[in-house]
Amino acid sequence: MDTQVVSIIAVDVSKDTLEVLIGPNSQAVSMSNCSEALRRLLKKIKALPNLHFICEATGGYERTLVNFLHENRITVSIVSPSRVRDFARSEGVKAKTDPIDAKMLLRFAQEKELRPTTPPTPQRQEILARMDRRSHLAEQLKREKTRLKNSPSAIHSSIRQMCDFIKLQLKEIEAQIKELIRSDQNLTFAYKVLTAVTGIGQVSAWTIIAYMPELGQLTRNEVVALAGLAPYNQDSGKTQKPRRIFGGRAKVRKCLYLAALTASTHNSVIKTYVEGLKKRGKHHKSALTAAMRKLIIHCHYLLKKHEIVIA
Repeated sequence: MDTQVVSIIAVDVSKDTLEVLIGPNSQAVSMSNCSEALRRLLKKIKALPNLHFICEATGGYERTLVNFLHENRITVSIVSPSRVRDFARSEGVKAKTDPIDAKMLLRFAQEKELRPTTPPTPQRQEILARMDRRSHLAEQLKREKTRLKNSPSAIHSSIRQMCDFIKLQLKEIEAQIKELIRSDQNLTFAYKVLTAVTGIGQVSAWTIIAYMPELGQLTRNEVVALAGLAPYNQDSGKTQKPRRIFGGRAKVRKCLYLAALTASTHNSVIKTYVEGLKKRGKHHKSALTAAMRKLIIHCHYLLKKHEIVIA
């Protein structure tokens, strides 16, 4: 039986501050969300055995903390905010403040089995940042194109100039992503394996590499759940509602939807699979969702077969 003592440190992250809770009997301490403050914290708690930090994914504000911990080889788990909030509700806690959130994180960590977040390689970290930026630019370009359709002709020239500028920025970002993948033999091999699957194009492969590095290392069910493609039951007594997917990594799911659309036309295996489901009465979108699952599972087994570790 494993009796190893683990010191769990719960951190509620916001843009400028961190609410740190060291043990259930202590008070949460507020500190700046910066490397210098984290260095001071580490000096105070370095005597504690087997440090394990837990924080929520906060849209990027947690990166300073997570990068600092990885650099110092300290275990950290990033968890979904919705899971912690649902846990708080199950405990009857409706109020929400930073100290309360830190306490809920600590209780969540004590009752659940935490999966440590794997530190990304420098190349994948840079790819991740550039894929985020590519997403920002693509959304901005979409908005500008919409404005062009619904705005007076007097400002069309300005909008077109902005569109041209964004397109140049996109080309530059994409060139950088390609170079980063080429610079790493493992990522290059992973990219070739993924794009060999009909339906998985260049951007889909980049997205999987950036946002789903666990692919090839987990079980089939874990992969499907991580992508947000697991169909969950909604049955009660004699009532049987349609199964629905939810949660998971939205960016991966979005790229898989587009990949499944392409594969349902050009990939003979996926095309036959989707047509068979529709003949059995499945709705078109349900059949595409099943195709998305089939694609990500296939990609998972290919990476596992070739022993490729993206992270």
